Amino acid sequence: MKPFFQKLVPPTEYSIIFHEEELPHFIVPWHYHPEIEILRVEESTGTCYIGDSIKAFTAGDVCLIGEDLPHWWKSDGIYFEEGSKLNMRAHVIQFRKEIFQTQYHPLPEFVPIHQLVERAKRGIRFLGESRTKIGLQIRKIFRKEGMARIAHLLLLLDMMATENEYECLASIGYTQNMQTSDFHRFNIIHEYLIRHFSEPVSLEDIAAEACLTPSAFCRYFKHRTGKSFSQYLNEFRIGHANRLLAESNIKISTVAHECGFNNLSNFNEQFKKIMNLTPADYRKRFLHE
Repeated sequence: MKPFFQKLVPPTEYSIIFHEEELPHFIVPWHYHPEIEILRVEESTGTCYIGDSIKAFTAGDVCLIGEDLPHWWKSDGIYFEEGSKLNMRAHVIQFRKEIFQTQYHPLPEFVPIHQLVERAKRGIRFLGESRTKIGLQIRKIFRKEGMARIAHLLLLLDMMATENEYECLASIGYTQNMQTSDFHRFNIIHEYLIRHFSEPVSLEDIAAEACLTPSAFCRYFKHRTGKSFSQYLNEFRIGHANRLLAESNIKISTVAHECGFNNLSNFNEQFKKIMNLTPADYRKRFLHE
């Protein structure tokens, strides 16, 4: 599935889109747009795909998505069940980076915001107390109108630019790829992994998806991501394992199987290499936090 381009049209009286969404579940699939997006989840749980990153999301999560960065907020299966009374709610703000520029260069006061926009090319998720403070400011914005709303948006961006509890999501290699002419090819690979990561993934099969020979695929993939395909695939699978460990009490051996690892010892080894924790310790730490 190729990410589709979304053309966002703000109301004629505004240059920035402020949208409060309430639906049974998130409905927009894998997509991208030139607007920078701030999204705060008010209600819902699920998985967010941002570039080549996979993270669980829950109520209170705040993300900043850079221009043209593919993303997908996918609600949990329970939200799609017949008769479900669950809903998703989210606050969304979308704007072009040009609104903070003068004709020739950014105003000095806006330099931190421009640095924030550069970091957002990989997607940013805020954590800890920063997440809470930023979430409160977003709610405040939606209680304002007109210039007061714009003024509070500037305060929000300045807050985001100076907070230090955050993580960048997409890999550097992924964002470099976004500037190239083979955008479509890399996203074919990414979509193939979303569909098949829990199964054995052969180099021959995924190379064929990208219309490359296995040796050419390995060179291409290393150049685009800075990682071998096997390393990337393991990180992709561990991203899903993190969610299963955090949100369920299923056995660790079952988690390993559902994430595409054919034996527990290999899963434990790869998990510790990537997360610097054993799966059991990760689950304990998450529950404690």
